[in-house]
This record gives sequence, C-alpha cells and structure tokens, in this order.
Amino acid sequence: MNRLSRILILSALIIFISSASLLHGSEKFVEPYRELSATEREVILARVTENVQSVKSIKAEFIQERHMAMFLDVLSAKGILYFDMPDKLRWELTEPYASILIFSSGNVAKFNREKGKYVRMNLGMEDMFRESLRQIISIMRGDFKKVQKDYNISMAHGVDYRLVMRPVSTRMAEVIKSLDLSIDQRSNYVTKIIIREPKGDSIEIRFSGQEENIALDQRLFDLSNPLTPDHSGSTLNKGK
Repeated sequence: MNRLSRILILSALIIFISSASLLHGSEKFVEPYRELSATEREVILARVTENVQSVKSIKAEFIQERHMAMFLDVLSAKGILYFDMPDKLRWELTEPYASILIFSSGNVAKFNREKGKYVRMNLGMEDMFRESLRQIISIMRGDFKKVQKDYNISMAHGVDYRLVMRPVSTRMAEVIKSLDLSIDQRSNYVTKIIIREPKGDSIEIRFSGQEENIALDQRLFDLSNPLTPDHSGSTLNKGK
C-alpha cells in the first residue's frame, strides 16, 4: 500500500465537514486562539461524541485536493464516502480514475478499475492499514478515549475549536505529521481539516450532499464482490 492510499483513507474520519478551505500555516495555536486545559478539552470532546453517536450511517460526495510543497499544481479527485455503523466504511474515487476501498468487520479490500473492470489489488502493509482503519472507526463512533491512546491531542478555542492530533506511533508519524480539525462551537460538528505530511505536503477534503441515517445497500461493503457504480447487481468484473 502506497503513502497516498494510507493518507486518503485516514481522511475519511471527517464526519461533518463544510466546503471551507484548507487551513494553512503553523501547527501552533496563534491569537486569538487560547489553548484549553485537559478538563476543558474533555468537556468539548464529550459534546462532539454525543453528536457523532446519533449518526448511524453517512453518504457524502467529496472533492479531494492534494497540495504538494514543491509544486504549484493541485491534484484533484472526486468521489463518494459511505459509512455504516458499527464498522463499515467505503471510500470510493470516481474521477479522474475509479477506485474503491472497503473496511468491513475488521477486514479491508481495495479495487481499481482497469480496462473496464474492477480488479482487487494487493494492498501491502495490510496490518498497518487495518489498524489505521480501526482508528478511523473509533473516531467515527466518537470514542475519543480510545483515540487518545494513538494520538497526542491538543485543543484551542477562538472563533471555533481547533483540535490537533499527532500520532504516537513512529510508523504512523512517517506518514501523517498531524490531523488538524476545526469544530463549530455551536453545532459541535467538525467543519475543517488539514492532513499534514512530514515533508510539507497536505490534503484538503470538501464534502457536499451529505445524507445521514439512511439505509445503505450492504453490497456496497462486500469485500469480495462489491456493488460498483456501473451495475445494479454486484457484477464486479464486467465493464460497460
């Protein structure tokens, strides 16, 4: 599994996100933000958890933009995110190429569209990949106590709440420098994210058309023959 694939699936942890722009600049909190104490932070995270736990399923379209430190060009892609409690996640790219990444009941599978067919790919580093997805599911469930075992968390208050998560694991830190989230102080929903990489690259995700608590076809999460955009039946290996 390559670096980009690991980062893309980590970005799926964003549950409630607006179309706001990527946050730029230093990780340090600057005025008018005030860093919160551990007690204050736990109160805010408890509110976020309460909101998250009321959501049983999510479908949302997204635009993904990759910003590279050494280049001016922005790499863009479009896709759809599906999440079904308690532990099913599908991250699907539709443009400029087609790719499906599925996590279900502790297992993971990836499919790329090649010559009109969806083909299952060899992930590589599957154990690390599976653990990353478990962390995502914990966040989507609002289990921040478990998340804090894997990330050092700091939080500040200003026009919104700013949450910075830095991986504890040395291996994870080689891929992700930090996850920076902005949380609306009225709704307690996550509204912005920046995914920072150690070498200065970053990824921006903007979601739209979000639907919550809807019935999702369970074939979307089939690890061997998932429902694809081309076919109403799970005909994985047939092209248009």
